[in-house]
Amino acid sequence: MHLIRRAVWKLQDRKAQILLPSVLLAPIFILVIYLLFETAKVSMTKVRQQFALDNAAYSQLSAASTYLNAVALANGPLPYRVMLYYKDQKVNPTETAAQRGRQPISIFELFYHGGGVPAIGPDYYTGINGPPKAESVDWGVHYDSSNEEYPRGDWEKDQPRAPGSDEWVPVMSKSLVNDYYFPALKFGTLVIQNYLETYVRVGSIYESQSYVYKEVSKNAIMFREAYYLNTNDCKKSDCARQSAAQLRPYIDLRTKPFELDKIRFYGSDSGFSGEHGGALNLDLPMTEVIKTKLFQFAYLEPSSRSKLRTLARGVVLKQPFKLPKNHFNINLEQKYKPYVRNTAVLECPRAGNNCVWPNPLPKYTVTLNP
Repeated sequence: MHLIRRAVWKLQDRKAQILLPSVLLAPIFILVIYLLFETAKVSMTKVRQQFALDNAAYSQLSAASTYLNAVALANGPLPYRVMLYYKDQKVNPTETAAQRGRQPISIFELFYHGGGVPAIGPDYYTGINGPPKAESVDWGVHYDSSNEEYPRGDWEKDQPRAPGSDEWVPVMSKSLVNDYYFPALKFGTLVIQNYLETYVRVGSIYESQSYVYKEVSKNAIMFREAYYLNTNDCKKSDCARQSAAQLRPYIDLRTKPFELDKIRFYGSDSGFSGEHGGALNLDLPMTEVIKTKLFQFAYLEPSSRSKLRTLARGVVLKQPFKLPKNHFNINLEQKYKPYVRNTAVLECPRAGNNCVWPNPLPKYTVTLNP
């Protein structure tokens, strides 16, 4: 019996030895738990702010890429696809031209070889080698370089030369109309009307896209709205002020429309006499016919080309943020000055990052680097 009591006393003595260090270590365990909790709060805040910055930058630059790609499409691929409707509508050569070996050609060629519409080349008509693939970095959108009556070489520059105020600009090939039957009264009027309607609509699309982009880029509004919606610790009027100021100068991208007033079409007089007597000038002043100049394409202003070169290299965005209060009353913001950052890139596969004009190519993309 004595031995049993002695064994029980020994066990109780050992429990006391374990209990004492447990009581002493309890504050340390509680402190560790608080530290883990506070560290998690800081990490969650950092992740939320980084996501907000990335989302804001991507949203704002996506608006820019959408606008630039839309302008690039309006600058050639869009009117080309519409006017290609006339690829299968043929006109016949005159007897004299037929004797020289001329074969029937399409109405589209009357416009293309006259400089009225750029084409995706080089073999848009014959189909040799096929059209450029969608993933190609060069769609070959150009005016016909063989146009001798009114070459477009000065148009296909970063800063194109506009025609003089008294200069009539042909958009059809006079030499081809001389050799082919293109009666003005039979169907020439309808074709010319469709051509004008095509470019009026393309110009309207360009104006609409320009207006929308101007509104969403003003004061980097999309950037600030996206940042505000993804955080809960800043006032809407002050949210992302620093990073928005860093990006704002580079998203003020401006394009200028290249428009024509005095446009010259051609038609044969076969509709009057029944015999081909050569090409007739059909001159139309656009400000009188459609009350405005006719859009042809749009190009980047010099300041915008400089901004796009910078965006191709990337714009570094840094945004400080507030940390939540902690149970230790330590001012982490004053000590560490926390911020998030990324590098926003807007680029296309051309030298100078200019895929708007010349050589329009709707392939601007947005990437975000750490």
